Amino acid sequence: MKSLAFVSPVTIVALVCFFSHGSAFADSDLVSVDVTGTVVSPDGNVATNANVRFSLPSGKLDKAVKTDDDGKFQLLLEVKKAALKGVVIRAESSDGKQLSVSRFSSDNDSVTTEGIEIQLSETKEGSIQVLDANGAPVDDASVAVQLRWPNTISGIRTDDSGRVTFRYPETDRVNSVVAWKDNVGLDYRVYSLSRRQRSDALAKVPEFPTDDAQTLRLEGTASLRVRISDDSGQPIPNVQTYVWLLNKESESNQLNLSYYTDQFAQSTDENGEVVFPWIPAWQKTMLQVWPSADEFGRSRGTYDPATGNGLLEMQLTRLVPIRGKVTDPDGNAVSKITVVARGEGYSMDDSSDSATTDDEGNYELHVAPEKIYLVVVKDMKWAAAPQTGFAVRANEPVEGKDFVLREATRVYGTLSEEGSGEPISNQRVIVYQYGEELNSLEGVELNNPENSRRWVNPMLTFNETTDEQGHFEFALGDGSFDIRPPQQEKSEKFEIAGEAELKLNVTTVLRKEVELTGKVTEKETDDPVGSAKLEGVAQNFSGEDWQAATNAEGMFRVMRQKESTYVHVVGRGTELAAIAIVKPEQTKLEVKLEPTGSVTGRLLSDETKEPWADKKINYGVDVPSDTGSSWSTRFGDSVVTDEEGRFEIDGLVGGWDYSVNLGTTEEGMYHSLPDFSVETGEAKDLGDVQAPPKPKRYVPPTLEQRIAKAFEVDGTPVERLERAKKSIKLVNQHLLIVFGKPENKKVHRLMEIRYQDADFREVRDEFRFMAIPTDEQRRGVADALAKELDESIEGERADFLLVILNRDGKKVDVLDTKKLCNDDGFSKDKFIETLRSHQPKMPDARTALDDALRRANEEGKRVIVQETATWCGPCHLLSRFLDDNRTWEKDYVLVKMDHRLEGARELMKEIRDGAKGGIPWYAILDASGEKLATSNTPDSGENIGYPSSETGQSHFANMLNQTRNRMTKEDVNALINQLTADDDE
Repeated sequence: MKSLAFVSPVTIVALVCFFSHGSAFADSDLVSVDVTGTVVSPDGNVATNANVRFSLPSGKLDKAVKTDDDGKFQLLLEVKKAALKGVVIRAESSDGKQLSVSRFSSDNDSVTTEGIEIQLSETKEGSIQVLDANGAPVDDASVAVQLRWPNTISGIRTDDSGRVTFRYPETDRVNSVVAWKDNVGLDYRVYSLSRRQRSDALAKVPEFPTDDAQTLRLEGTASLRVRISDDSGQPIPNVQTYVWLLNKESESNQLNLSYYTDQFAQSTDENGEVVFPWIPAWQKTMLQVWPSADEFGRSRGTYDPATGNGLLEMQLTRLVPIRGKVTDPDGNAVSKITVVARGEGYSMDDSSDSATTDDEGNYELHVAPEKIYLVVVKDMKWAAAPQTGFAVRANEPVEGKDFVLREATRVYGTLSEEGSGEPISNQRVIVYQYGEELNSLEGVELNNPENSRRWVNPMLTFNETTDEQGHFEFALGDGSFDIRPPQQEKSEKFEIAGEAELKLNVTTVLRKEVELTGKVTEKETDDPVGSAKLEGVAQNFSGEDWQAATNAEGMFRVMRQKESTYVHVVGRGTELAAIAIVKPEQTKLEVKLEPTGSVTGRLLSDETKEPWADKKINYGVDVPSDTGSSWSTRFGDSVVTDEEGRFEIDGLVGGWDYSVNLGTTEEGMYHSLPDFSVETGEAKDLGDVQAPPKPKRYVPPTLEQRIAKAFEVDGTPVERLERAKKSIKLVNQHLLIVFGKPENKKVHRLMEIRYQDADFREVRDEFRFMAIPTDEQRRGVADALAKELDESIEGERADFLLVILNRDGKKVDVLDTKKLCNDDGFSKDKFIETLRSHQPKMPDARTALDDALRRANEEGKRVIVQETATWCGPCHLLSRFLDDNRTWEKDYVLVKMDHRLEGARELMKEIRDGAKGGIPWYAILDASGEKLATSNTPDSGENIGYPSSETGQSHFANMLNQTRNRMTKEDVNALINQLTADDDE
């Protein structure tokens, strides 16, 4: 016997209602709405005795009416005005063969509820077969079908044969199906490409089968119990709770249960507990559980099926009111003004609410405690200074957050393409408004039970779409903001303080795409590998990663960002794999897959040194960013150790390093294990893997600790002087020698200025400090240095004396108490002014380059341009190496583009021409200024910096060999060998 069912709707709009605060559906908020209309058949005739149902999720609205002989209907709805747009209207012909699902038409805040016309559509039949893990039919299983939003078929169950049949509008499309049964299992199909798959030009969008039943298999469960309590530990009953996303490895797309809240949301019992007995056993990724309860804040819970014990405990905090009044400049109350709040704390979820002022101008927001807030007026005409810089505490209402209106500032401009200046239409421009950050609020601390390192700063976003001429316009109030182009790759800060208008033009580089085609074969046989899976990660980490699959001939075709990209390819499950690096302009890629490797081992606890059971191990390949300043771990997964602490990781690409960690510690630090690698096809036994001690969060040293360290450098003062003289000459700095005792007040004040005073920054990079202790134990070696400098540190000079040497090691000034102190003690102003008078003179960057090019032309040489800075340790290493080993001077003139040189950054931007990487970065130019080679490797585009690695040394040698004239290959090899020797030392 077939079970026949029709449509029962669910809407995403209703999710806003589902998660809104408790007052969202208070009786006092309901309005009575008269609804009238007509239902017509597909051919335009009136549909008599048709059933018309109006609903919102979770039973918040469910009313029905039948049409009369003229196809007309009328009824009265009681619904919150804000939810009216989300009401789903389902109409069904008297025989159930014609259907329609729609909503009220609306224009901004206006919703049309009278005189509406609903046209029915013909239907078609769909069928689903539900089986268990053994292939036997599952009877009485629940089935739901998601169609075009907001249309969902639900309330249907399989018959004795495990089959269900349903009808749906033939103008509609099945987007997903799901079947489940308590303690038996759950299965689903999603008929769309994942966001990552949309780049795959060969991928076909999956479709619900129309000629046969869709088969779903229920293959066991891993039940989850959720226990919810308030901040006092008391259970909270009647909390609507649902699981958000399910992810089956064999499916390309996850199942979003927010489309099925009516089917899967359950309420906690009197003990604050709810059980989800249908959680599928195949679920391996993290589950997110969303509760929604009157009077409590919105906060998700996370549960790891791999390591969890079947119980998730959650604690919710009661909402706290923020109240205030909105008036005009004359003090008159203003009604119908929207006030919005956004709060940030250390938890994963923020808190937000909005309210409209009443006739007395009063508003009341309900927000979560233990967060700091930004509250603003949001209106197209009116604005006000924001309320920010305050924390909300549990059970402590916040009063008096008042606003005085003024006309909103018109912020306008044009979005255009960088370079061409062409306006860009129909694209988002985003404005962020910032409240005061937590670190700036003296005496304000928030609960941080997990020791999160999160930056806490409340912010609101505003979005506008450009018109045909690329124009945009915002209405904003006072405050701190930034404005961003569509991809948010950059931001421009701005302030508003009562201005009538502000013009801000925004530019962006349009993301360019390139088609990448190629073939995947097995290296050993050269046979094509069909159904191989490719995953691409652009090194700028912007936009979506992409996924693709090969066809039967091993071919693939994908659209990707025109950026350097890492591509991971696997075939035959995980038996074969490879990783390739694709250049930005590259359009062809041939991938040769080789057998994957594996590792086994036994994990030992960092505390007990015993085998560590049931511990999750995460692994993957670190993909570097295009700038080299960060990385992202990709192409990996996680495993869990068994009862004896043993683990096995397979599917590894030979020759690549895999980074490994045990997740984050209580302080938010990654608990890393040693990296590992395998050769092609290798099965490696790592043996016992001892977990290192958990890392501790970095605690900045105190001023006293920094002072003590400055006076405790290895080597005698005379030895340190010789080393310092060499360094200051290389980087064109002065040397500031400080004789004294660390506990001396003048020394302490000088060091405080050095380490903590912002005014010192203007001279900081010009001077190298050398602190020489003059206490009794170390007085002898201090005297030796003073004698070397032709100075005496007798008397009060032993407590405090400064000597300044220029870059050539010549003494240029001696500063004692008389020169640097006044009646109040050590004078910061005198100190900084004296240093300012001794600042080394720096040439203009372009002049320095022109001089080097002229000399190269005269001597028949090339120019090495080195981008450097005084704070850059690797830059100093490179400078010392080139100074100690000068055979390169046969062919090259060196010019250093120190960031202190006027125009250095701008000039280096020109020379780099988009080349990525930090410093040191260097290029070889010919005498005309044409770029011949750079420190970016040709394969990955990474900057080698100081060439300490084998890859870096090889590329540095190539740079020299490709551009040398007088140097021989032996000269280059000898120079590179010296690099290796220096590293060994």
